[in-house]
Amino acid sequence: MRRLCLLPLTALALGLVLWTAGLEAVQDPIPPIEVHRITDTLHMLGSGMETGGNIAVLVAESGVVLVDTKNEGYGPTILDLVRQITYKPVTMIINTHVHYDHSGANTEFPDTVQFVAHENIRRHWARTDCQPTPTNCDDFQGENRKYLPKTTFNDRLSLFTGTPDQIDLYYFGRGHTDGDTFVVFKEARTMHVGDMFLGKTLPFIDAENGNGGSAIEFGRTLTKVIDNVRDVDTIINGHWNTLLTWSDLVDYRGFYMDLYDQTRRSLDIGLSPEEAIAAYEKPARYSEFAANKGAGAFTVNSIVNYIYQGI
Repeated sequence: MRRLCLLPLTALALGLVLWTAGLEAVQDPIPPIEVHRITDTLHMLGSGMETGGNIAVLVAESGVVLVDTKNEGYGPTILDLVRQITYKPVTMIINTHVHYDHSGANTEFPDTVQFVAHENIRRHWARTDCQPTPTNCDDFQGENRKYLPKTTFNDRLSLFTGTPDQIDLYYFGRGHTDGDTFVVFKEARTMHVGDMFLGKTLPFIDAENGNGGSAIEFGRTLTKVIDNVRDVDTIINGHWNTLLTWSDLVDYRGFYMDLYDQTRRSLDIGLSPEEAIAAYEKPARYSEFAANKGAGAFTVNSIVNYIYQGI
């Protein structure tokens, strides 16, 4: 079995149940993937954490553009949902970052699809040493190297320029990983932000798996997005069950930067990481955002320790 060690909160829920006749072990049904209409031509496919990252579906003139493809095994399900929206084929897949819960089904689509990604994403997938597990470069070995993106970019790339289908891709620096891509659907005034805003909780900073995440740069990258991207109202997030708004993104930047600033003050006066975690107080204005002080990812604990380490 592949990927025996899975990231917290991003794995499928698997369980064994007793069947009265044969005591067979069976897999729990997958959570339903909900279709959220944004405009006539743009939709989001999402179901929170359970199935992988949220997908954007753009019905363009030349075919369907997907942003992210959830976990491995979801290709047929995604295609079924696309067919409920349009008869057009999938012709392009853009990935927001390197993690397998956003790109696991890439190789389940025809290799005629145009794959687009930041150059750092392609670099990670092209590795031959595919551990640890968050990077699914094992999917792109051997014959499957044909699925490596042939269209890459550094800072910015525009697709279908000057048409109602225009898509602008931006890279503003390290954060969740070192390839986080912001995908703007210009006509729909909508942006897919991947796991740079996975929902109303603290982020997972992938700083220990060779994927370039940075707790120090995370807030700076969000600030560059807010300062440089214009005319966006709707946010397709990484894993939240519903669509969010531009003001939610601004509040999220403030929530994160407040934690960063409190941590820096604790560090500057000589507190230990443990004391900094204990001293952190979430401001009331960010009451909608979760700030768990427990162990593991998505926590005050992990962010504070990365900042103390200078990561």
